[in-house]
Amino acid sequence: MCVSMSKSEQYFRLPQDVVGHDAALLSYWDQMSARSQLRLLESNISVSTLGELKMLEERFKAPE
Repeated sequence: MCVSMSKSEQYFRLPQDVVGHDAALLSYWDQMSARSQLRLLESNISVSTLGELKMLEERFKAPE
């Protein structure tokens, strides 16, 4: 089945699209900066471990 979307339609990802339904990952997601969350939601990245999620958060943090 092929689903096409017009340019006016957008698919918005949810945290579960990034981290799945793992309670530990969702809990950590809630503690992440809004900037990191937004970058991950706008990407096509999905993670399966807490280590991956922490590494991506460090990469997306605003420079100090």
